[in-house]
Amino acid sequence: MDILTELERRLIDEALERIPEEQRRVPPGVSGLDRDYIWDPTTQTLITRNEAFRGGLRSMKRGPVRSPADRLKDREIAQDIRDGLSISDISLLRHTARERILRVAREDGLEISAPKPAPAPAPRRGKTVSGNDEAITRKILALVDGQRGLSEIARLAGCHKDAVRLRRDRLGLDIPAAKRKTAA
Repeated sequence: MDILTELERRLIDEALERIPEEQRRVPPGVSGLDRDYIWDPTTQTLITRNEAFRGGLRSMKRGPVRSPADRLKDREIAQDIRDGLSISDISLLRHTARERILRVAREDGLEISAPKPAPAPAPRRGKTVSGNDEAITRKILALVDGQRGLSEIARLAGCHKDAVRLRRDRLGLDIPAAKRKTAA
């Protein structure tokens, strides 16, 4: 609470003395705002006659009030738009709907940037490439001894079992079938 100095208190008292007593206070039951309120139950609005609007009726319908958290999120979205993020980027980052992002941009007069093009996927190495790879063929030939199985050779060579099968069939290698464990 502010503390008034003696000079401030004296100036306030002098100003109040210049105002007539009947104009200093609003009587009980009378509003200090507009006069002649009319409640319209069909539209759920408060209508009043106001001299500032040339005596016409104006609506005092209460609009949606945003919470402080909503206003903070709107400011964050606006900053993201200024930073050049696209709608999809902001939507994923802030977990919000496209309509809200467009509303914030419209209210703040901001322009949303176009989405950045997705990078081209890296070429994948298919089975045909490893089928003609001589380095893998040399590794597999070095590991073939008639004792090691197909999956063990693939693991040691660092390739897929299909690459070992392909060379086995193509070159006629002696690679035994996988050993099955028998229950004792």
